[in-house]
Amino acid sequence: MKKLLSLIIIAFVANSAYAGFPIGRGKYLLVPSYNLYTTKGYWDAAGTYIPFSNGGRFASHYFGIYGGIGIGERLDFVGNISYIMQRKLETNLAQSNSSFGDASFGLSYLLNTFDYSKFLTVTGSLIVPLYTNDAGKQPFTGFQQVGGEVKFTYSGSNGERYSNTYFDINLGVRQYFSPEGPTQIFGDALLGIPLDEDNKLTFQLASTKSSSTQTGLVLNPNNLFLNRQFNYFRLTAGYGRKISQKYQIFLSVFTDVNGRNTGKGGGGSISLVGEL
Repeated sequence: MKKLLSLIIIAFVANSAYAGFPIGRGKYLLVPSYNLYTTKGYWDAAGTYIPFSNGGRFASHYFGIYGGIGIGERLDFVGNISYIMQRKLETNLAQSNSSFGDASFGLSYLLNTFDYSKFLTVTGSLIVPLYTNDAGKQPFTGFQQVGGEVKFTYSGSNGERYSNTYFDINLGVRQYFSPEGPTQIFGDALLGIPLDEDNKLTFQLASTKSSSTQTGLVLNPNNLFLNRQFNYFRLTAGYGRKISQKYQIFLSVFTDVNGRNTGKGGGGSISLVGEL
């Protein structure tokens, strides 16, 4: 599958900083980010937690740049590129791999506005791997497959009645163009709570279900990110602070709470949001 970590951080950064609102003609959005993900075990096909053998643990460091350009009042170009460093440790065994990850490029179009405070958008993206898996360098970065994604986003402000809280809801499907797929259905919901003019809290629920035509695929604990048959549920809490008129900083922590055929882990992230 496309690396789970990159999916989560892209979703969190885009939701927290951009929240589905149109960028605006001639304006730019730039979000550099860092994310740390760690796990000491995984859920099998039955949802039973199994620790890695020999005291094993996995860590991933993700460096990404998400950006957008306002082409028109309703149309934006959006994209993401990343660099990923992974390390798997067991007793008397260490494996590491560093490379560029999957890049995504697409267009986001504003379908409708509701009272100029709520927005419905659709985003179509192409997923392109910027790496080549090498049997001598594991864990692998991802599928090494081109894919496509369509996502609908409903977002906006709840107004003064609910203390100007805001929300962002996403629902989409991702397809990798290979005989075994996979096809991934994903969704998430974020609630933002302003503390004052400069500070905010965010809470997010996210889930992904991935399926493949090769139903007999067996989970390989040493290469979790190549698994095509999985599902997970994740919780994220974040804090954002406005540091100037054009820049905000976001911190978050997240944890996996349920899943099948996927790692059970957690971590944190930091991102800087710039509106130019």
